[in-house]
Amino acid sequence: MKKWKAVLTALLATGMLTGCLGNGGGSTLNSESSRIYVTEEGTFQTATVESYVQQDYYNGDELKTFLEEAVSQYNGANGQNQVTLDSCTLDNGTAKMMFHYASPDALIGFTTQYEDKENQVESIAVDKLSEVYGQSESEGVTFIKADGKKADQKAVSKRGESQTVVVTSANPVTIQTQGRILFVSDNVVIKDSHTVQTTKGKSYIIFK
Repeated sequence: MKKWKAVLTALLATGMLTGCLGNGGGSTLNSESSRIYVTEEGTFQTATVESYVQQDYYNGDELKTFLEEAVSQYNGANGQNQVTLDSCTLDNGTAKMMFHYASPDALIGFTTQYEDKENQVESIAVDKLSEVYGQSESEGVTFIKADGKKADQKAVSKRGESQTVVVTSANPVTIQTQGRILFVSDNVVIKDSHTVQTTKGKSYIIFK
């Protein structure tokens, strides 16, 4: 346990472990690469996918115990059930860890405290487009359609009941939505019908 904890903590802290973006899109959480997953109900999960050099002493049960302790310590300090470990596996040089969060603050706090660099954001929220469209207009945001073409602002404004992720980050993050992506701000890279990669700063992702 101590050996694995030291290795995992050291690698996460120095950013030596990185998850590459997986192929294909879908409405269920893709655990092939690190990402933030946003449901139609506005709840959050993360997948942290890391590569490591295989050694005989790396053990999935020890990883699970370490992560459960990390979750327990975070919840003890911030309130029960703020973070839940959904699953974790070690297989063929790849560690996969899935978490569920009770709130945006829990996601931000946990990923920051445990230095999950792939999923760290400064702020994240999900609202109806009607609640944030005026804000985007005042900021001069230009939207593009899922096909990458510039969107007509009137067409965007008519989708007021659609869910909108508003996220600010210092580094690019991958975000997957349960619903199909309709529009994104023009600083967002569309990877597939459910997945985008943000850039530094504030981004908008509107989904069905």
